[in-house]
Amino acid sequence: MRSAFIPAILVAAALGLGGCAGQAPSQEFGKQDVDQIRQAIQGFVTAYNAKDVEKIGSYFSANAAIMPPNRSTLRGLDLVKGYYEGRLKDEGATDLQVEPEAIDGHGPLAFVVATFSLDLKGPDGSKTQHDRGKVVWVLRKYAGQWKFEWQIMSSDLPPGPPAQ
Repeated sequence: MRSAFIPAILVAAALGLGGCAGQAPSQEFGKQDVDQIRQAIQGFVTAYNAKDVEKIGSYFSANAAIMPPNRSTLRGLDLVKGYYEGRLKDEGATDLQVEPEAIDGHGPLAFVVATFSLDLKGPDGSKTQHDRGKVVWVLRKYAGQWKFEWQIMSSDLPPGPPAQ
């Protein structure tokens, strides 16, 4: 009787474990995630062109970091918003356009590779200068919302003269 009992326990354990496998959280990254990220990018662009720094900040996580071209890395939401405030007011950034080339991910992490273009005040403050470049975003899903965690930008413009 004892020898028949052990296989029964093993079968029951195997079935129990098999049933648990269906309960694991999904790590799939699907069309719905891509659509949400596209909406976040469009919202970011709209806020940027409206010069709404608070709204821009709402697309970043609290511990976000950005790596702007020819500048040091900025960590934390306050520094991210400060960068955008200077970019929009001091540098006169306008007419941002972003074209995603790739959006992919797994589980709560995603990335976007895109090109951008925008206009800036020229070095003398009067002539408008057109800029274009590349951007990579790393996003994390928080409570069902995708937030920019890292932003890495590269401008096609040559670096300006060194600061005095």
